[in-house]
Amino acid sequence: MFTIMSNNLSFDEAQAKKGRGRPKQQPTIVIPTIIDLSGIDRLGNLEIDPRMMETMTSNMVMDQLMSHEGGIPCATNIMCIGDPGVGKTTILLDYLAGIQAKGRKCLFISGEMGKKQMFKYSQRFPQFQILKTLFVSDYTNYNTKDVIEQSLNIGWDLVLIDSAVEIIDGVRDDNGWDRKMAESWLVDVCQQNNKGENDDNKFTSFLLIQQVTKGGLFVGSNKLKHLVDAFMEMRREGVKDGGSSYMKFNKNRNGQVEVKLPFELKTDKIIYSQLLDVKEDDSKTPVEEDVDEQE
Repeated sequence: MFTIMSNNLSFDEAQAKKGRGRPKQQPTIVIPTIIDLSGIDRLGNLEIDPRMMETMTSNMVMDQLMSHEGGIPCATNIMCIGDPGVGKTTILLDYLAGIQAKGRKCLFISGEMGKKQMFKYSQRFPQFQILKTLFVSDYTNYNTKDVIEQSLNIGWDLVLIDSAVEIIDGVRDDNGWDRKMAESWLVDVCQQNNKGENDDNKFTSFLLIQQVTKGGLFVGSNKLKHLVDAFMEMRREGVKDGGSSYMKFNKNRNGQVEVKLPFELKTDKIIYSQLLDVKEDDSKTPVEEDVDEQE
């Protein structure tokens, strides 16, 4: 017995009617946006504000790790991850204070610790007391997005954010965004300030502390990774390797990679060693950083 297919139905539609296959959908035609490509030019014609090419120094051994010139270049973003409790916040606050002491305008954005914890920190490490600090917990009645944008719009040379994930989560909750949208917002805000788009026309650099998984891996999207010019990690070595803590870059567009800087946190001071190639024996005796010089 033959089935006569109606002339009003296509083959695909008839097959779908009998339960075999489905009608083909016509492809959507997307009209491309006209893009202004006049920005394509020779590298020799690039014009960069000379202030963007400056480097911020602290006179600490960490300067040697940050860049070939010594210090953090302006308009640079550095991501820092590490083992819990290894000292990420303490070490970067120490460096921020060193930069501040040399005349730069610095800001610490604390998304994790409140005033009580930071008061105890500043008593333990007096060099931190010169740092201007934004406690996000003081502004819970406001949209986190507005708080961060308006505080950065003041204009700063160097900003330490602890941590990026806390700021991202706050922005997500306050605006009903997903993580991808909140991360894109953070990338945009950092890049705007990198370019000096703030009231003080500062070409801001950022130190961003980020959380890691239980396996020690970076938490965040590739877009967040691509924001940064350098990727630092702080780790603890096993007992058989000496058990010390160290920092190193596994990505650094401005300086060396795979070079260790061992450090040790004491009750009221931080002891830094010298830079070591990862292949070298790092049994050298650490040297204490001079706190008075940083103040």
